[in-house]
Amino acid sequence: MTTGQILKVPRAIILDVVVPANQVLYPAAMQIPNDADFEWWFTSLQRTSNLLKLLISEAATGNRQLILAAAPQQQNAFQGIYVDNFAGLISNNGSFPQAVPYIMPAARSYPHQFTDLSGSNNTVQIAYHGYALMPVQS
Repeated sequence: MTTGQILKVPRAIILDVVVPANQVLYPAAMQIPNDADFEWWFTSLQRTSNLLKLLISEAATGNRQLILAAAPQQQNAFQGIYVDNFAGLISNNGSFPQAVPYIMPAARSYPHQFTDLSGSNNTVQIAYHGYALMPVQS
């Protein structure tokens, strides 16, 4: 029986991707574990080259885009945000906070698309830091 209370358990969800050279909108997906919703607070990353762009969407809501072009007419050609503008570099002790934590529901998929502009394979690790929101059982 659930009491309606939530236990926040520290958690990091990691997405590791090797983006082939010159790939445009290369797909990778991050899956939230089934055991709890995830409260996203900070993002950090490590990458081979900063010449890498990123788009993220939320599959369960009809692919709601989490990164958008400023002008709607640019959206079709938009390849995303440079990863260094999306998250702080781990090597620089940086991480980007969310102004308001974002709740990512359990078992939901978040498709990522990467565009490499470096001309070489680009390895990237994105770390989503936050809390698993575990229901308290009585």
